[in-house]
Amino acid sequence: MKLRPHMKIEAKGTGSVSFLSEDWLTAQQARMLARELGRYPYLKELEFEDEKGGSWSLKELEKLTEELAQEPDDITVYFDGSFDKESELAGLGIVIYYSLGGIRHRLRKNKSFRLKTNNEAEYAALYEAIREVRELGASRNSITIKGDSLVVLNQLDGSWPCYDPSHNEWLDKIEGLLESLKLTPTYETIQRKDNQEADGLAKKILSHQFVESHTKLDRNGDDDLG
Repeated sequence: MKLRPHMKIEAKGTGSVSFLSEDWLTAQQARMLARELGRYPYLKELEFEDEKGGSWSLKELEKLTEELAQEPDDITVYFDGSFDKESELAGLGIVIYYSLGGIRHRLRKNKSFRLKTNNEAEYAALYEAIREVRELGASRNSITIKGDSLVVLNQLDGSWPCYDPSHNEWLDKIEGLLESLKLTPTYETIQRKDNQEADGLAKKILSHQFVESHTKLDRNGDDDLG
């Protein structure tokens, strides 16, 4: 979940002045900021606004942070799809980075399905990725979704219209799953060279190379805490 502070301060000669920050913070960062600002006598009011416009008091924020500490946070999903026209076999590549208990984790997985087009493979990859996020126990949080499919990401964020019935079905499934988990998505289109991890997984499954790994990462983002 992302939050931004809304505060009211009172200084001599100016009276009360309200500020709403443009910077978004994680729940943990918001709690740390609230504790720091609480030391200053000129701060009269402080609450936090979430991405959906809801307001959180410091007490509510403390409770929220405790609850979210048991759930994945700072979630980033990479997805990609490959498609073989002759066999109509689609390869789905999924990579999920997230934090839990202050430790960074990475989930890598590929799957295969019978589909009709490469675009369907891309949609299916994202849908399966969000299902994996659900299995991790994430809810009520922000999620950053990255991929190189302009069709999928631009149709999801409403930049492009969708006239294909099969695409609309995938859109409904993805949006419905996100809504049921109360996840707030941010969509980011990236270059293919920046999506090589998910792309490689999607291609490997077409060669019958199954991959499934779940690892802890060190501070440099490398595998190896266990």
